[in-house]
Amino acid sequence: GVGPSVAHGGDTTAVTGSISEVPKVSGTHEFTIREYSRTKGMGVGKSILSQYFSVDGRRWYIRFYPDGYSTADGAWVAFYAQTLYKPQFRPVRAEFTFQLLGPNGDVRHTRRSDRACKYDTFCNSWGIRRYITREQLESAALGAIHADSITVRCTVTIHLARRRSLAINRPGLVQMPPPPPSNHGENALRFLAGGKAPFDVRFDVDGEIFEAHRMVVAAQSAWFESLLYGHGREAGKDVLEVGGGIVTAEAFRGVLHFIYTDELPPEAAKGRGSYDLTLRLFEAADYYLIERLKLMCACRLGDFIKDSTVDELMEIAEDYSCKDLGQACRNFAARRGLSLAAIKRRLLSSGAAPATRRIMDVPAPSTSG
Repeated sequence: GVGPSVAHGGDTTAVTGSISEVPKVSGTHEFTIREYSRTKGMGVGKSILSQYFSVDGRRWYIRFYPDGYSTADGAWVAFYAQTLYKPQFRPVRAEFTFQLLGPNGDVRHTRRSDRACKYDTFCNSWGIRRYITREQLESAALGAIHADSITVRCTVTIHLARRRSLAINRPGLVQMPPPPPSNHGENALRFLAGGKAPFDVRFDVDGEIFEAHRMVVAAQSAWFESLLYGHGREAGKDVLEVGGGIVTAEAFRGVLHFIYTDELPPEAAKGRGSYDLTLRLFEAADYYLIERLKLMCACRLGDFIKDSTVDELMEIAEDYSCKDLGQACRNFAARRGLSLAAIKRRLLSSGAAPATRRIMDVPAPSTSG
């Protein structure tokens, strides 16, 4: 018979084991592009967006580039997997697979990412530039086009964490779950935003009065810290004018929303009409020296880069020293075959007045004597 090994002296040796694995979660979405023939000629770098689908609590989209992702890839169609990135989400690594389906749902062509790609504030869209040539896609041999439609199945697989060892076969070991992450800061801000703690400062912006807590506002902005806890006479006033002729009441309301929630206001986080508000909020964040809010707005403005806005956004990125937004504009211009010199010529020909970098407008400390 077969029995356990016994060491000298009669003591039985305990045997343990572990498994190394990467916890993953996957989600699949099928996207049908009807009237495929009408999508051709829409332009290099222009895409068609699917409805969103959820994987691991995040919203994901499929982007289809019928005329190619860039000029160099114009003979191929491209598919990309994009996530709607929010500040409260941590960066994730995800793999993706795109499968072209036939009329009966059978797979006709498959391409997958060669690695897990990192999705974060700097890049929320990854894909396959040269998925399949347009000639192959439209061939009768492939049979992927049916009733002038194509269907692609996208599977996104998120890596939940780095490799970890899971103990197995360890009798008597009591495993307790790890404690939840700290929510002290979240609880404090939620309590203060609820209005139960008396407000101790009022701000006047364009004639509209906003109430807040000095410590909360000052903790998030060096500008407000200097204003509220500096030696200037303004620190003791009941109502402080803080718009400076630059920040609108709507933008300031968004600033306070961010200070108390660490999120963009809903009006700036979604919808086509949020471009102007996000732009004003970006300027306000620069004015009040709130770097995180400025970067979040820059990331949101990146979603609005197109032929009609790349000039303005490039100028704004330079005037407000925002490298990330500037790089996003340069990437878009490269895909569209535009040079920086051409963009500058378009700016000059449009007669647009150069924007002025906002300077911190903190009242100078009063002197005695």
